[in-house]
Amino acid sequence: MTPADWKHAIEIHPPGWVCPMQPFWVAGWITSATGLVPVDVRAWLGSTPFLGLCGLPRPDKETAARGRPGPPQAGFSFLLTPVPGATALRIEVCDQHGRWTELSCHAVTATGRSTPPPPTTPGPEPLLRQLRAHHVRPAAEWRGLAREVLVAEIAQTFDVMPSLPFQGALEEIAALAPVQYDRLLVTGWIAHREQRITALTAFLDTNTPLPLVHGLSRPDAGMLFPDLIDGAHARFAGHLPLPAAAPRPLALRIFADLADGSRELVFLKRFRPVLVSGRGADLPPFSPRKFAQAVWALHQAGWGSGWSSGEFCRVLRDAWRDFRVAAPAGRLPPRLPADPVTRPDRPLRVVIVTHNLNYEGAPLFLLEYARHLAAQPGWRVQVVSPQDGPLRSVFAEGGITVRLVDVGSLLDDALDGEFHAALDRLTAPGVWPDADVIVANTLVTFWAVHLAQRLKTPCLFYVHESVNARRFFALKFSRGSLRRVEQAFALATRSVFVAAAAQRPHAALTGRRNFRVLPGWIDLARIQAYAATHDRDACRRALKLPAEAVVFAHIGSMVPRKGQHVFLAAINLLRPPPPPAAPLVFLLVGAKPGPDPYADVLRYELAQQAVSDIRLVAQSTEAYAYFQAADIFVCSSLEEALPRVVLEAAAFVRAIVTTNVDGIPEILGPEDAWFTPPDDAVRLADAMQAALAAHLRGDRRRGEKAQAAVTARFAASALLPRHTDLVRTVAALAAR
Repeated sequence: MTPADWKHAIEIHPPGWVCPMQPFWVAGWITSATGLVPVDVRAWLGSTPFLGLCGLPRPDKETAARGRPGPPQAGFSFLLTPVPGATALRIEVCDQHGRWTELSCHAVTATGRSTPPPPTTPGPEPLLRQLRAHHVRPAAEWRGLAREVLVAEIAQTFDVMPSLPFQGALEEIAALAPVQYDRLLVTGWIAHREQRITALTAFLDTNTPLPLVHGLSRPDAGMLFPDLIDGAHARFAGHLPLPAAAPRPLALRIFADLADGSRELVFLKRFRPVLVSGRGADLPPFSPRKFAQAVWALHQAGWGSGWSSGEFCRVLRDAWRDFRVAAPAGRLPPRLPADPVTRPDRPLRVVIVTHNLNYEGAPLFLLEYARHLAAQPGWRVQVVSPQDGPLRSVFAEGGITVRLVDVGSLLDDALDGEFHAALDRLTAPGVWPDADVIVANTLVTFWAVHLAQRLKTPCLFYVHESVNARRFFALKFSRGSLRRVEQAFALATRSVFVAAAAQRPHAALTGRRNFRVLPGWIDLARIQAYAATHDRDACRRALKLPAEAVVFAHIGSMVPRKGQHVFLAAINLLRPPPPPAAPLVFLLVGAKPGPDPYADVLRYELAQQAVSDIRLVAQSTEAYAYFQAADIFVCSSLEEALPRVVLEAAAFVRAIVTTNVDGIPEILGPEDAWFTPPDDAVRLADAMQAALAAHLRGDRRRGEKAQAAVTARFAASALLPRHTDLVRTVAALAAR
């Protein structure tokens, strides 16, 4: 490739190319006659790199190049700060294939003497970024990626915020931004003092416009700025797919279309995406060979120069551990035999630690667990939580004491000394010393494992998350704090997983062979009693659902992990049966109260659907009514350990369409449900179509087989005693 592929001009620059003593702008346009797309731009003033802004509207140049205006838009600009002693300004462009090409080089005059660049701080992050970049772009040369990574480490950037007559803010996106399943959740507000904003459009590359939902309620903005047009409805939201091959850091650009037909840039934010979900583009599987290739390429590009040999070795050790622990495991840990049950000679005192007392999966798991333990003759059970919530009264109704504790800096990114001091303070109250067993539930209660170790009390660590600690706490904890979380897996007497697949994200932490798999359960007796006393027609009348309709139900928390956006996309691909077949109704149950960007995006997508009867339903404590009223249950989750809703749908003998992620295939087989890959609306629609066809011809075999499978393997009456036996066993281990 040669620079002739690009046409460009620099229209704004310092007079005579003499750099001023304050920040200054350089701007112009760039097009390609051969189909290249400018993805990013970079300027070098002397030896200092600057990342710029491309994709600005230039209809005149776009029309001349392609015969039409619009993306990829041709304008670019840089905000450069003075670099004393610089003698040249070079401008480079990156195309959609990840290739950087120099566009131009101008001699400049800059006053003052040049200063050497500051030494880089020794750390493993560039090496991990190199591994991530090669995983996404495996065809790229290691050396070229290494240079790109190191330049990005030192490149200067600039952000753009609204200026008058605009007013607004971009919220929850910092230089390191959380990303789930390769999507960025964007929220904020924007309004204009003189005109109505008719649309907002985001770009994460220069070629793909991403419409944002705008006009959402934001009463505080309207009250604070009463002169804004539609200020009380200025909030916006978006759920944006990330471009895989674009160089990092990414540039989020948001443009506002005004009533007069003009389009203005209102936000530019440079950020590095940080994956906080179990799935998404991140590190490759652990490979010593890839690690060595990344180290060598970075070292050749200058990484580590100026470090002592001790610093370099320390960084390599940190990077090796980070890569080994955070990379996806190629296989599951070996299945270890169950512990032989040992029964202590006295009733036990059990302290159960939860991260909150809300109506959520993990605390509800503990509710049934605690009730069963408390029913053992003579046992005393106490629940400890750092947060209050509605489940507190439910525990109390079952005779279980709930104690709220202040965990202080245990959940902060604290230094080791601060963490251990907080543990010392927490051991003072009398709740802990007389416990025979401490049960910590979810990753967030890792601190209770450390507390149990300090008290020399046996501990069970129940891990429900299908994401490793490095991702789960990525933007909250530093490396030292992350290691404390990971240490909990080894410190626990037993680390317990409710599905074998749920071990995969934590497979590198299996050194003590203390991992155990013990499935979760379903209260079949309660479901059978409900079904016997609440018939389908009565539930439909109560929920205002047509008696003759075929009802698809998606039940669960409305969060990206549950994949409701994939479900909505699949609905639009579904082919409804011809009249006079029954109408179709689609339920999404689980919307949270109050403003919620993800739910706002779902409502917007719902409004664009051609299907008429799709309903978003608030979170409900009466979820059984929706299972009983439904014909077909859909789980579009992107990750799940052992989802309770799939167990419940099977217990209600519903036809089940589900993704095949994590522990779900441990619940049902292909003869029990229609399986589909995650994040694939087309395949999900096909599976829903097959389930609909079976329902219309009266075929209920898969639902019946699903109920039989769950009854045989996940009944609470069989599994809760096994979990209780595990408590007995770890208590007896400590007594030896």
